[in-house]
Amino acid sequence: MKQNQPEAVAHPKVRKKDGETDTVKRTRLTQKAIVETAAELFAQKGFGSTSLNDIADALRVTKVALYYHVKNKEEILRLVYLTVLNIAEEPLRRIVESDLSPRDKLQQAIEHHIAVTANSSPAVTVFYREQAHLTGPFAREIALREKDYERYFEQIIQEGIAKEAFKPDFDSKIITFGLLGMCHWLSHWYKPSGRYTHQQIATMFLSMIEGGLLAPE
Repeated sequence: MKQNQPEAVAHPKVRKKDGETDTVKRTRLTQKAIVETAAELFAQKGFGSTSLNDIADALRVTKVALYYHVKNKEEILRLVYLTVLNIAEEPLRRIVESDLSPRDKLQQAIEHHIAVTANSSPAVTVFYREQAHLTGPFAREIALREKDYERYFEQIIQEGIAKEAFKPDFDSKIITFGLLGMCHWLSHWYKPSGRYTHQQIATMFLSMIEGGLLAPE
């Protein structure tokens, strides 16, 4: 079936004091705009309670226009997950590949991951809440990307053990699961307006880990 050209997004009219209205400004509908708008709706209403019509209405386009950019609602959810993973992965990769000591790599990796987790943006909110709605190839793709992310932490732990900076009797995979699980939980309880900043929490977590993981000097 031949696809229609993408529609433009209409912004609300601005009414002037004399009763007249400005010309409606229109911008091209893009996949990025769809993902950002959908993430806001998924975060507010939940993935299951948000329809493609809801997304189209928020963008002021028809549902047919959405199909020019995405196949279905689940593909939009996949794109939300990839957006967060892309933001999270690159800085972590640079930390792992740097010349820092294992201890400093671990500190920066924890600080980075907590900064991502504590981010209250709609995309991050959806990331930690809606993964069960990803199925089939989409679910496998995101699971593999998450494993790639976990391996960066495993590399830091393995390097620390090899250099005798960390205690030798630890399994790097188990340590990674425990560490990331601890950090992930921030998405449930952290509030930017709370008593501690996410940087302070990262420092506390590192101090707790050092007491049990780092080998004595």
